[in-house]
Amino acid sequence: MEVEKKNYDKNEDKQSKMKGLTGYILFLLFGIGTWLNLNGIWIELPLLIPQLSEGWALSAQLGMASNIANIGPLIIALIRHLIGKSRSYEVPSICVIFAVGITVPLILSYTWSIQTLLFGKTRSVCLLILGFFLALVNCTSSVTYLPFVNHFDKKWLNIYFGGESLSSLIPAMLGLIQGVGQAPECVLTSSNPAIKEAKYHPARFSVNIYLICLSIIMLISFCAFVILWKREKKDTEKSPAVQIIIGENAQSSLLTYNNDEIIVKDENDKQEHFTTRTIVYLLIILWTSILLIGCIPSINSYSLNPYGATTFHYVIILCQCCYPLVSCIATFFPSLFNVSTIGITISTISGSLACFYIFLTAYLSPCSPLVDEISGKYIIAIVWAIVYLVFYYERIALGNYFNNTSGHRGLFWYGLLTQAGAFTGALIIFILTILDVFKERDLCANYNCH
Repeated sequence: MEVEKKNYDKNEDKQSKMKGLTGYILFLLFGIGTWLNLNGIWIELPLLIPQLSEGWALSAQLGMASNIANIGPLIIALIRHLIGKSRSYEVPSICVIFAVGITVPLILSYTWSIQTLLFGKTRSVCLLILGFFLALVNCTSSVTYLPFVNHFDKKWLNIYFGGESLSSLIPAMLGLIQGVGQAPECVLTSSNPAIKEAKYHPARFSVNIYLICLSIIMLISFCAFVILWKREKKDTEKSPAVQIIIGENAQSSLLTYNNDEIIVKDENDKQEHFTTRTIVYLLIILWTSILLIGCIPSINSYSLNPYGATTFHYVIILCQCCYPLVSCIATFFPSLFNVSTIGITISTISGSLACFYIFLTAYLSPCSPLVDEISGKYIIAIVWAIVYLVFYYERIALGNYFNNTSGHRGLFWYGLLTQAGAFTGALIIFILTILDVFKERDLCANYNCH
């Protein structure tokens, strides 16, 4: 009997570990579907711009289309307000997001190069319209994915954040394999031998194949969501029966016993109204979103190009690695992400100061601080890394705080203010760009910055 009991316990441990591993994989894959497509389009811009009539203006036009797409979260907020506390909008919304995220890259892979004569100019109408729809669903994911994750045990949130971080890292790595971001070769022009121009190396595979790869990854992410949704429905149906047999606290007891399973949380301990501390933290999320998601990506070329194409390329890759690194630390050492007022204050101030230095380098371009010194390259790389590490640490810590204290409502507002901040920051930089505040540096030109 003892031997049988030991074998039974071993089998139980194996099953528990397998369920835990399954949960890690599913939430990681689900999180990848958040910003994958839009990040992928931005990564491909160095290949798209030379082949399309808009040239470098394409970046601003696509950015504006992405900003308009923030109407998506507002629509979800309106739906949520009209239906009250019901969560019935979540699953249909997520299914629409995945439907668009899977099909649009496939359509775009065959139509991105089509040019249309509109208002007297040749324009990339297909790319801009389909890019808008990708931005629309990606923006909407912030206010649907997070509340859906709140249905499950608290520990899965950090795994989801890890998947979300990969939604920017995977397109960057795919672009790196493709050859995007290679330093151009400066060659003499045929028209004027005294002037050099940048000659870019051809990609290892086409934009079409890249977009198809994004569609396949989104399909895998959708499959992970379907499995999670079915598991959530199954556990929700179990809960009432368990409560009848064991009592009112059956659901919380089930959570304690099945520590490694993917199960639904008990929502009875969530606060109905936000505390002053929670409101302050939400405002910090808005502020960090303005800087991290809105402003900083919009000025990366102005800030980094003066220090060379190689610095630009590797700093961008370094920053894409920061979020996965922080998410990994949060998964294995969650106690480091316990929120304290002093810690949040220090991280907000330090991150904001680093952002100010980045803005200064962009404003002073093409003669940014220490632009012709080796130390300047290292300083700008460190400052960019600090911004991403500090702010992503802060955002994950506050995400867990909202999940623990405010639940579904807190995570919804977390996502909504993230998009509001992204829109505000991008709009500010767009206006400054129109006012010609920033100047790009030609990689093949000589500047006297002393």
